[in-house]
Amino acid sequence: MKKASGLIIVSLLCLMALDSRNQFSSVSAQVKNRGDHEMADTVKRLTNRSSDGLVQTFDADGGFSINLEGRFQNLFLGRMDSGGETVSACVASLGEANLFFERNLETGERLPNDVYRPNSLEKLAERHGMSKQEYIFYQDMIANAETGSLIPSASTVTIVNNDGAGEGFNDATAVASEGGNSGTLGQQRLNLFNFAAGIWGGFLDSNVSIQVRSQFDPLTCTPTSAVLGSAGATTVHGNFANHQFFNTYYHQALANKQSGVDQNAAEPDINATFNSNVNGSAGCLGGQRFYLGLNNTTPANTTNLLVVLLHEMGHGLGFSTFANGSTGALIGGLPDVYTTFMFDRTQNMYWNAMTDAQRQASAIDTNDVLWDGSNVKIASGSLTAGRDGLTGRVELFTPNPFQSGSSVSHFSTAAFADLLMEPSINLNLPINLDLSRQQMRDIGWYRDTNADRVADTITTVTPSGGTIIIGTQATATWTNTGGFNRNVIVELSTDGGTNYTLLSSGVSNLSTTGSITFTVPNTPTLNGRIRVREDSFVNPAGVSSSNFTITGPSAATVAVQGRILTPQGRGIGRATIRITGTNGLSRNVLSSSFGYYSFGNLEAGQSYVITVAKKGFAFNSQAVAVNDNLSGVDFTAIP
Repeated sequence: MKKASGLIIVSLLCLMALDSRNQFSSVSAQVKNRGDHEMADTVKRLTNRSSDGLVQTFDADGGFSINLEGRFQNLFLGRMDSGGETVSACVASLGEANLFFERNLETGERLPNDVYRPNSLEKLAERHGMSKQEYIFYQDMIANAETGSLIPSASTVTIVNNDGAGEGFNDATAVASEGGNSGTLGQQRLNLFNFAAGIWGGFLDSNVSIQVRSQFDPLTCTPTSAVLGSAGATTVHGNFANHQFFNTYYHQALANKQSGVDQNAAEPDINATFNSNVNGSAGCLGGQRFYLGLNNTTPANTTNLLVVLLHEMGHGLGFSTFANGSTGALIGGLPDVYTTFMFDRTQNMYWNAMTDAQRQASAIDTNDVLWDGSNVKIASGSLTAGRDGLTGRVELFTPNPFQSGSSVSHFSTAAFADLLMEPSINLNLPINLDLSRQQMRDIGWYRDTNADRVADTITTVTPSGGTIIIGTQATATWTNTGGFNRNVIVELSTDGGTNYTLLSSGVSNLSTTGSITFTVPNTPTLNGRIRVREDSFVNPAGVSSSNFTITGPSAATVAVQGRILTPQGRGIGRATIRITGTNGLSRNVLSSSFGYYSFGNLEAGQSYVITVAKKGFAFNSQAVAVNDNLSGVDFTAIP
């Protein structure tokens, strides 16, 4: 295997197994018990998150590696419900597997299960081991790909056909077309995998092709149980060229993107293996099969392989952590990029700076561990719960006791509106991956439209310097670099760039230059700045290089008439009036007869305090906003 700096060999496989207990009464208890024992052994072996006995090796160039020997995996389990439909769940411990199957796999003891009880509204999502919102999101990805509405990017996701002649992707068996997919059985399988690869390619920017080694093999399948398949990241890397964080592990595809080099050419980024026996034959899961259509249809007795594959590819691209939440131990003693953004507000520490004991305690510090990525924070303002109002950080799922497979690696169930990456099923979510998109950007999938390994930017933002007048129409312009072509948000600052308010959102931005026309708000300032950034993200972003002034029209064009009254309501025949504006400028105005006054040289949009002095007595009026249309106002003096 090719040596790579900071390499850890990882196999985060999400194995999918089905158990159709109580459906085949002819299966003997002895065979069933033997199957349960085998399943228990498999779960314990593959979900082992201990590094005991694993050896860390060091390369001559200073890199390091660990062979995980098949540990640190998540199992994707399934069973038939009372209606004969498949129900699935992803678990990371034997205890969770026992709850899912509602029995102790080692002793046969019956167990109550309220965690994995299928909701009648969610059956289709459950059949694919997802929450409803996850399933809807992947369906939407498919629909967008079908209509061509995904914006293409520069990344390429390549399916590497690892099957031999006559098997898997090369199976020449004639089958009927379904869901827009036609050809032999092998061709339909390959078409589906390539379709999934193209969909993910529309979301990513990388100049290194993302390799997904894929194969269909005859895996275990009986009338009562089966391994459907596996998919996940194969390696993680640290301290590669252009890494964002030192001594931090990244999924291989992300490490390749940041370095611009395949960190381990001998290994693909993701491995995907699925069971060629799951083809509708009666001896395998009572006729269950994979649905190979390129759409959102899932006929009875099938599992939509496209949806499952999209989901598993997403985990392989970065939606996972390698920390052991139950013990606090880091893989190889070093953090991964996910833990780098985990902040515990009780301990006031990030997970990558904690001891194992501190992480162990933090993992059950309910509602006090938060995601601290800048993109998530800038996009989290719509949440009314599960968010720190001062910082924008979003709570992670850290219940007490610890829930292996759910704790730490999801957003908190306290979040409202509901989020996709919560451990529980939620209804009525927007179909846009919500804050999960920002989370991926936080861990390092920066925008690089032309794949030149230089992050896209926005430059030459105007106005920059000069003056714009309140109430008039002004134009903001900017230049996109690197082929950047996503929608943008335009914002205004009146304090030199410290704080911003929205001017316009969702601005179409399809060419090299962009612009909007806006009405100059009534916010006088000498320190105006315009910021343009990708809609819902921190970057790409550009800011005016110099402050500009926002002011009212020329002072000569604005005059206000007013009458100063005594507390008894009588006009003051003669007085000295001092006018102080919010810009700090003050001026004296001499009175005219009969208590009526004309205030010239005022600026539109300013607020003024009127001070009246007569015979040694002073009266302060209430503040008054001055604009082009204000005239004939009585200013009542206050003793």
